[in-house]
Amino acid sequence: MRAFLCTLVAFLPVSAQDAPPVYVCGRAESPIVIDGRGDEAAWQGVRELSPLRDIEGAAIPHRCRTRMVWDDAYLYILADMDEEHLWATQSERDSIIYRDPDFEVFIDPDGDGLNYIELEINALNTVWDLFITRPYRFNDPHILHDWNIRGLKHAVNLRGTLNNPADTDEGWSVELAIPWSSITSHANQPRRSQAPAPGSSMRFNFSRVNWQVRPSPGSPSGYEKLPAPESNHVWAPTGQVNIHLPERWGQVVFSERPASEWVAALPSAEASTRLALYHVLNTQLTHRGQHGSFAPELPLPVGVRMSCFAPDFFVLTATCPRTGTSMRLDSEGRFHALSPQRLRPELYLWVHGNKKRSETEWSARFRNYAEAGITTLIIDGSAEQISKLTPLARRENLRVFAWLWTLNRPGDATALRHPGWYAVNAERKSCHQPQHRPFVEYYQFLCPNNEEVKQHLLEQVRMLATIPGLHGIQTDYMRLPDVELPQALWSKYGLDMSEPAPAFDYCYCPTCMQKFGGNPQQAGKWKEFRLQSVAELFNTLAAEIRSHGLIAACAVFPSPELSARMVHQDWSRFQADLILPMTYHSFYGEHPEWITRMSREAMEQTERRIPLAPAMHLPDIPADELPALMETLLSTGVSGIGLFSDDEITPEHLEALHCMSR
Repeated sequence: MRAFLCTLVAFLPVSAQDAPPVYVCGRAESPIVIDGRGDEAAWQGVRELSPLRDIEGAAIPHRCRTRMVWDDAYLYILADMDEEHLWATQSERDSIIYRDPDFEVFIDPDGDGLNYIELEINALNTVWDLFITRPYRFNDPHILHDWNIRGLKHAVNLRGTLNNPADTDEGWSVELAIPWSSITSHANQPRRSQAPAPGSSMRFNFSRVNWQVRPSPGSPSGYEKLPAPESNHVWAPTGQVNIHLPERWGQVVFSERPASEWVAALPSAEASTRLALYHVLNTQLTHRGQHGSFAPELPLPVGVRMSCFAPDFFVLTATCPRTGTSMRLDSEGRFHALSPQRLRPELYLWVHGNKKRSETEWSARFRNYAEAGITTLIIDGSAEQISKLTPLARRENLRVFAWLWTLNRPGDATALRHPGWYAVNAERKSCHQPQHRPFVEYYQFLCPNNEEVKQHLLEQVRMLATIPGLHGIQTDYMRLPDVELPQALWSKYGLDMSEPAPAFDYCYCPTCMQKFGGNPQQAGKWKEFRLQSVAELFNTLAAEIRSHGLIAACAVFPSPELSARMVHQDWSRFQADLILPMTYHSFYGEHPEWITRMSREAMEQTERRIPLAPAMHLPDIPADELPALMETLLSTGVSGIGLFSDDEITPEHLEALHCMSR
């Protein structure tokens, strides 16, 4: 039958949808005994998933710490939950477990939104495992209730007493070992045990169902439910009270590296395009449920096409603008994607958001950036200023990172009221005093070990995290002052820094001296102490950033070894989702080719565990040389490129970028 093509209209910007969370699952380093406690060495140092949130997206007060590891035989999951009232009644396998408070695991092995696994467990250690051929939105899902995860190991540990309203409990934990034979080979007979290939991924979600209750002596559990709906707290919010939207589930990437090592991964560049197709599918299925038929006349996201081959069958297609991948989704939920044809780079541009411009002027600038192929803006300014600019950027399909100055806080009124917060050099002179600040007046560095400084910076993170539409927070100045300047800058300050100078060697403040507890003349230990202090502070801030569902990024010196020597910043220890090394070649008296060389060194020193986006200092890059330099840099495998900054980017630079993006 002849197909017709529906009209395209601007409705839902493809790149404006937030991507589901990503987690890198490392390999177990030692045996795990499934007893519900999770106290084996294999669980120590394992990264937690980002916190559960309300299924519609809001933050929640209830804590659930979830971790995952894997080996050749099993996928291991550990979840630890706070709970003041432990109760459960379902004791028969494959009973409807979510009638009790429970913990749930959803696995879509091939990520196609069909044929997925659901596993639920309650505080009685009763499980319900089932296989679902397609989501409930189709009204006729084939649910295999009698399907079992063969060889499943499961246990719970209660921190309190079950079904006893007379006391207050602490919580409970769940430990699972799921054989790969029931994940990667769930539909085969016989099932084969085949672990995933390193670097591959699956779609997961985790859910915690809970109920509001009150004591009831006549109830089997000692509690009765209040007349209120259950709460649904999930890892990957679906935007509605329906967990069965597999396209919205998070992505778990399986790493061959030990689980205790930090490995980061960014959301797929194709996530927004894929979600746009499913948005149309869900809209059409809802319309059919309400009106009895599909509605091809409904508006579509930009870039999505709808071909209707019959009144009850259509096909959606779109091409990811970043990768060139062609995607196809039909009205039966069958998804198919061709291999990527190209990859437009992620381009990060630093923007000084405190400039006085009208909304019209900002919008025009952002439009020019987007048309040139820039994908993300890193905006400086107050929370109020960033809040005003973020929706303007999102309107142009640009992502936004807040630009947060951390250990260097020029003009911070709160910090200036606390002289003891500031970094002190080996001559015992403090950055609090203007006459003692190194190099420039705005170098107002704080101590990385001061607890009040840490809390102050956490407050800055929390304030920025409330900005609607924010994609991440990029920290800056996560270091101490330069104990060694790049040689090309020595003449600018009239210095010879071939030997360390006490005036530029920080932090000798009382807090650091007390915490170190040794003699700073022990050069190796003293240097290690400061490197670790800076890394620990960043990791604390990064964990807080991720707890708000945001990407934790950091601008750093060109390589871990170089930055450790120059500014006490070994960023190979940073638990970052994205690193932006400031590879400003002119500062080091080097040619532009140095950027590529340093980027290779940085990737080697981090063993490619963290996505890198090396930054270029645009005043030093002629526009006609920019494309070739970027192509060479991208060939090394970096995740993107940073451009500093909006003050220095010229119309010629933008035109060169625009030509590359065509």
